[in-house]
Amino acid sequence: MKNNINEPDGTRLTSRMDVGTKEFHDFQVLLLKKSRERTEIQKKKIALLDIKYQMEDYVNSPDSELRTAGEFLKYILKTLSIQQNRFAKYIGLEPSNLSKLINGERSINYNLALIFGSLFNHNPMLWIEIQAKNEIENLLHSDKAKY
Repeated sequence: MKNNINEPDGTRLTSRMDVGTKEFHDFQVLLLKKSRERTEIQKKKIALLDIKYQMEDYVNSPDSELRTAGEFLKYILKTLSIQQNRFAKYIGLEPSNLSKLINGERSINYNLALIFGSLFNHNPMLWIEIQAKNEIENLLHSDKAKY
């Protein structure tokens, strides 16, 4: 039986739907159905994209609460079900140093930014921009009179 809901072509809706209409409700049902049909790999890819967009949003939002690069790394590792110790060994880092990075006690460096960028398909500059934003914010708040 053919569904009478018009599925959008491409990446956006072809026409506007009013919230609260039957058409909107049917479209929501269709989206939920498609969401449930996703494989675990698709779900993980979507979760990783979400983290990447959170990182980009953080860098571009002037009034956001400080979040470390390690915090984002922690979410990525959790999403991929990778243990920190295993990941540390894989990238050639001492587990204690990775733990310090995740806990915000250690800064990300260019080498790690390149590694993370390559492994997670991110622009390495995103990791550096997170670090730079935090360092500038910390300087501004530590000595307001000077700046």
